[in-house]
Amino acid sequence: MPRRYGAYQTAWRRLKWWSREGVWNKILEAAQEHAYAIGKLSLDVVAVDSTFIDSKKAGSQLDTTDTNGAKV
Repeated sequence: MPRRYGAYQTAWRRLKWWSREGVWNKILEAAQEHAYAIGKLSLDVVAVDSTFIDSKKAGSQLDTTDTNGAKV
């Protein structure tokens, strides 16, 4: 981390505190509201993407299933 940001312990402590206090959510909400107000954000089209990957401890013993739930 660049020295200009100070000690990494201080940065980590602030990151944890800001996350716990909801600072990042407030920043995102304010940015969204501003962008919407000046016409840079439109909710006419919205896309949601999500990926789920099972994590197993024994990599060589993985069971896989197809989209219908049948073992492959």
